[in-house]
Amino acid sequence: MDLRLTTEQEALRREVRKWAKDNLDSGTSSGTPAGREWQRRLAEGGWGAPAWPVEWGGRGAGPFENHLIAQELALAGAPASLAVIGTGWAGPAILAHGGEALKRRFLPPILNGEEIWCQLFSEPDAGSDLAALRTRGVKQGDGWRLFGQKIWTSYALESEYGILLARTDPASQRQHGITCFAFPMRQPEGRLEIRPIRQMDGRATFNEVFFDGAEVSGDNVIGEVGGGWAVAITTLMNERTNLSTGLGTLWGDGPTLADLLALARRTRLTAMQRQKVADLHITSEAIKLTAYRMLSTSGSAASVTKLAADRWGQQVNELAVELLGMDGLLMADSGFQRAFLFAPALTIGGGTTEVQKNILAQRVLGLPRG
Repeated sequence: MDLRLTTEQEALRREVRKWAKDNLDSGTSSGTPAGREWQRRLAEGGWGAPAWPVEWGGRGAGPFENHLIAQELALAGAPASLAVIGTGWAGPAILAHGGEALKRRFLPPILNGEEIWCQLFSEPDAGSDLAALRTRGVKQGDGWRLFGQKIWTSYALESEYGILLARTDPASQRQHGITCFAFPMRQPEGRLEIRPIRQMDGRATFNEVFFDGAEVSGDNVIGEVGGGWAVAITTLMNERTNLSTGLGTLWGDGPTLADLLALARRTRLTAMQRQKVADLHITSEAIKLTAYRMLSTSGSAASVTKLAADRWGQQVNELAVELLGMDGLLMADSGFQRAFLFAPALTIGGGTTEVQKNILAQRVLGLPRG
């Protein structure tokens, strides 16, 4: 198979590079989440959500072109966008399942960074088994009141809205009776509580969110009442695709293979360490070429690349700390300290390794359920 870029793809790559060169400055340095202003600038350039339809401010880019654009922006040193859950998770769900009124209300402010979104799916007893969720939506007049808890929510404090799943039919089980909402994160006091989760790397990038009668309008239902599972599948597929783009070892963020190679070149390596570096470089190329081959042909490409890239990212950061020696975990300015401590989350977040293997076994290989 010829994996070289086509003439059109090469032209796209040059266009992204030129735009990034003209628009990146010291105020948009790599390694920190970009603010609303950076997302607005991306949207103005046509790069805010390339996979969205043209009529909604995107470029109608296919999966491979979207991947290529993300790679080029990362190579140029562009930071990860603060609006990524809106543009990459919630926006596609609204495009696929929302009505015209919902699209007009939410898509423009998502695209230009005016409204930041979070994802309210996982619960303490419903992580990989999302269908076990217990957050309740109780009908009240034309709207709903929510009771329950979510966990592992990124950007909960910064967000105006969250894409939320709740069980709205109390008699339902598993995937049935679940509704998806565009949930407003600004609520009257006492109805919503956000508790940051302190991580072992010292940061608090995730949160617990508690609902005690929080309100959401009936107009904010994405899809059909009770039909939220289909919306969830759309969202999760887009989540895995977006977690597989970029260059960094932490879902496109953090240190890169180039950072590891730079460290290796200034370190006296053992024969075993040289072999590890070579293996990681080869694996990186294999993941990239596999993504190139599959993104245009298979909806399961996201699971393949995530499954491989997650463990690869862990191995890059493990080797970096090994090369840094005894003080490796004390060198916060290297970037590898934080990355090493965060890396165990890679094979859990966005669908665990076991979930990805089940998807590939059942949907790609056609194996029977055990």
